[in-house]
Amino acid sequence: MIKITFLPDKKNIKVNKGTTILEALESVEININAPCGGKGICGKCKILINKGIATATPIEEELLSGEEIKKGFRLACQTKIFEDTVIEIPSEIRLDFKRVFSSNLKGDINRIKNNFSLGTNLKKVFLDLKKPSLDDQRSDWGRIKNGLSLKKIENISNLKISVEILKKIPILIRRANFKITVTLYNNEIIDIEKGDTTKSSYGIAFDIGTTTVAGYLVDLNTGEELSAIAKTNLQNIHGDDVISRIGFTQKRKENLEILQREIVNILNEIIKEIVPQAGVNINNIYKITIAGNTCMHHLLLGFNPSYIAPSPYIPVIKESLNLKAKDIPRLALEPTVNVFMLPNISAFVGADIVAGILAICMWKNEKISLYIDLGTNGEIVLGSKRKMWTCSTAAGPAFEGARISSGMRATEGAIDKVKIDNKSIDYRVIKDGKVRGICGSGLIDLIAELLKLGLINKSGKLVDREECKPELSEEIRKRIIKGPKGNKFLLIKSKETESGNPFFLTQKDIREVQLAKAAIYAGIKILLKEVNISPEDIQKILLAGAFGNYIDKKSAIRIGLIPYLPLEKIESAGNAAGRGAEIILLSEKTRKICERISKDIKYIELSSRADFQEEFIKAMYF
Repeated sequence: MIKITFLPDKKNIKVNKGTTILEALESVEININAPCGGKGICGKCKILINKGIATATPIEEELLSGEEIKKGFRLACQTKIFEDTVIEIPSEIRLDFKRVFSSNLKGDINRIKNNFSLGTNLKKVFLDLKKPSLDDQRSDWGRIKNGLSLKKIENISNLKISVEILKKIPILIRRANFKITVTLYNNEIIDIEKGDTTKSSYGIAFDIGTTTVAGYLVDLNTGEELSAIAKTNLQNIHGDDVISRIGFTQKRKENLEILQREIVNILNEIIKEIVPQAGVNINNIYKITIAGNTCMHHLLLGFNPSYIAPSPYIPVIKESLNLKAKDIPRLALEPTVNVFMLPNISAFVGADIVAGILAICMWKNEKISLYIDLGTNGEIVLGSKRKMWTCSTAAGPAFEGARISSGMRATEGAIDKVKIDNKSIDYRVIKDGKVRGICGSGLIDLIAELLKLGLINKSGKLVDREECKPELSEEIRKRIIKGPKGNKFLLIKSKETESGNPFFLTQKDIREVQLAKAAIYAGIKILLKEVNISPEDIQKILLAGAFGNYIDKKSAIRIGLIPYLPLEKIESAGNAAGRGAEIILLSEKTRKICERISKDIKYIELSSRADFQEEFIKAMYF
């Protein structure tokens, strides 16, 4: 056994020789950014070894500079420890799972375009029961049923009630002096409470993303959204993409339970904060709806996702599920709370897309729309009320900061907007302050601006200084630097960064963006072929997802991420998945619409299309 000390935490741990630093960090619950899940392809888990420096591996020599290696920087996933070691964890690579993000959703269901009718099938009935006596020896349950009958509740004889609620009836009704509120949902009693709580009915809609989990607390009586927060998905420590997480479940039997516990924990954290934020009683939450991609759906429910990843890509279930909170281990809600899991479409087009289609009303719109949810996977939907087609394309994690030399997610310190003219560079940083990296929207802006100035050619090559246009200033020209792995462009000088190191856009970074945008555009072209229309026939493009919401439309067109359309026809769909989950929470009729969407939409498997590779290669060019 050898000793590792982590700074500045001053945490000590003893591990076996040959343990990787990443494994040691996980055991002391220090969470760092490792987007590739420890495969050694992203270069993000960069730590500094102060004592016990190990020889750099070939992968580290590839992903780290010679100067970094000389200083003692290594990759946590690659370096194995064989002697007592002191390791410094830079603040910029730490994951903060406590941070709360705003949701951008406000208002009530009736303000949503196309006005879904409010109807939750939830009914609360106040009963002032006659107390038992020697002359009235009805059972407690019989007394309650009779009280409901007097209130004109139908089908009393077929009313269901769980053992959990029957157990609490005797003491509860007596402490309440026989004045109680009964909550019914779809001919079932799901709760009995003391006093009159008929005005307090709430639900939570969850959007479980691979990167971010959002929760929206809604008043079921009025449709008003009372509070909403989003947090980083705890599973990120096992990799940024679903394939990494599926791989993690296959390493050890208990890893599936670990991933399930992590996603339930983040739901519980959201519940713990969202409820007091809205000033409501957690016991008055009766319904939740959950939208997420197919892998997140499986991991939450503890379903084995192993057969999603390999061909022929088979999920355990695609249909919707009506569950109880008790069916999800450790979920911090009353066991009888109703849980509705939205239906999935395929292994890689999930319930979040169904919710998005519902929210933007694509399912009932006469005009042809193109809906794109941009992330590690790009889910694309094309069509109208007559017919819809969908596909999923592996865009890779470039848009979310992984595999980009200075890339990061869209959090504090990330550059999210870039403008360059012949003389200077202007950029915007989230929450101002020192720069920590560049996120997807900033990266697309940067490449679009360099294309505009001719610094990147159509093939994606970052040109030499001598090839620059004559009108370009020396200030911009001198930012192009030759290197052993191709040219790189100096984006941010060292004095402007939090780490004190300059940030570059490398030739490899440009190739990663080319791969990502080509995958999306090729997917769009395949759908256009399937529907037998041209890009000009599209009436509207809707960009969804955390990344899609902030992308500059001109930049997206310039780099060839989306087809050219007049800018007024390109819109941000906001968090369409979260909004769709809210709608289903508040409008019971929309559950059937969801089922219809998931069954009627035609899924196109791109891996089976001989022309996908051809379209992909064409789309690589700018």
